[in-house]
Amino acid sequence: MKTTIKSVLVLALSIVTFLSCSSKDDDGSSSIRTELVGTWTGFLNDSDDGSIYIIATYNSDGTGNLESDLETQRFNWEATSNTVTLSFIDLEDIAILTYILTDNNNTVTFTDEEGDVSTFYRYID
Repeated sequence: MKTTIKSVLVLALSIVTFLSCSSKDDDGSSSIRTELVGTWTGFLNDSDDGSIYIIATYNSDGTGNLESDLETQRFNWEATSNTVTLSFIDLEDIAILTYILTDNNNTVTFTDEEGDVSTFYRYID
């Protein structure tokens, strides 16, 4: 099962890389997008491996982590207006995902290179 989670994370990262040619906005900048900072919950969907419940935390210092029932993966991140790049520390892998924020920035939908769509909701105490 641990291998499945890693496979899903690596797949998600690979999909993001495929969908984005660059991690920079049109003006050449990439940075921490404050609208993504916070904790998000939802299911990471993969057409081959199914779905897994994830808690994703994006910190304002560009660090974060993905937590599942089986493990936690730490990452560094940066984003443009429509892509987010996750550099996984322990996996030594990079994922680039396209995203769309909706519902007053309380819902984010990520799409990977295979077209798998995962929706996350902002966690509010």
